[in-house]
Amino acid sequence: MKKLLAVSLALSMMFLMTACGNNPSGSPSSSGEGSSYEDVLQPTDGLEDNTDTPENTDTPAENEETDSNTDSSATTQNNSNSSKPSQGGSTNTSRPGNSGGNSSSSNNNNNSSNSGNNSSTSTDKPAENKNYAGTLPELISAIYAKQPVDLMLSEPTAVDLSDADAVTYYLGLSDASKVKEAYFSETMIGSQAYSLVVVRTNSAADAPAVAQSMFDGINQSKWICVTADCLAVGAYGDTVMLAMADSSLSTTLHTDLRAAYASAVGGTLDVSLERTGT
Repeated sequence: MKKLLAVSLALSMMFLMTACGNNPSGSPSSSGEGSSYEDVLQPTDGLEDNTDTPENTDTPAENEETDSNTDSSATTQNNSNSSKPSQGGSTNTSRPGNSGGNSSSSNNNNNSSNSGNNSSTSTDKPAENKNYAGTLPELISAIYAKQPVDLMLSEPTAVDLSDADAVTYYLGLSDASKVKEAYFSETMIGSQAYSLVVVRTNSAADAPAVAQSMFDGINQSKWICVTADCLAVGAYGDTVMLAMADSSLSTTLHTDLRAAYASAVGGTLDVSLERTGT
């Protein structure tokens, strides 16, 4: 049996050797018979090559995708970078203008506020800002609250500015065109020379001139039988006060009433005039 196997193996070897000698190129025949061991291995090598080839092919594809992504990313960055300078340029262009505008406006505001502060701190306040806010009857009541008068007095009574005689009698004026309203308070006994008058002018600018005209024009002996030989006139803002009394009643009543008027209106008087005697 062993000999038979050995003979068969020898014949097979010889057959193979004969086949190799008949096919020098080593390529397998079309029928597939007489293929050598090496020929059998070639298809395997081809499969390995084919297997490696797709992997090599996939790798460039991935690289190409990576490169394309990189290129698109770079393109996006380039686009964003190309747009950023324009935005930055517009921002930079606007900022100097804005900062310049703010700087100039703040300087103008500072200059105007400083000039306003300088004008507001001046010692001479505008007369319009010192106008008396209350009514004239309230002003008379405030004067009497600060300086009582021990006489039988009438209630504060309005002067009829359309009556020229009444304007002259109570105010000493021949022209009431600068007077808005006027009130008086006098004794109810004709033998006592006493009179207190308050006036509101059309504007604070008119008050000094009205005060001087009242001081010059008032008739201190209008009661005929008695004379108020003590006279004081004051002005503050758009108001004027006139007080006159007989010195037999008090030698300081007229100036005391003027001081009470100054306290009632709340400031130093713009005009202060006084006279003793007629």
